[in-house]
Amino acid sequence: MFYKVKQVANMVGISVRMLHYYDKIGLLKPESISEAGYRLYSDQDLERLQQILFFRELDFSLEEIKNILDSR
Repeated sequence: MFYKVKQVANMVGISVRMLHYYDKIGLLKPESISEAGYRLYSDQDLERLQQILFFRELDFSLEEIKNILDSR
């Protein structure tokens, strides 16, 4: 199942703008892009987002989080 950026933002309580920023810096890339240009996030993307939010709660920087998640 795929979720649009607004759906994801509402589910986890963050802004659409933040999700766009995470995409821009390569921290959370959507699984695919629809023909209309919408970012589409998979369940696997949501799991990664959950990890990102966990590390943010622990005050890790976005760069540190990216390094941690990409080194797995």
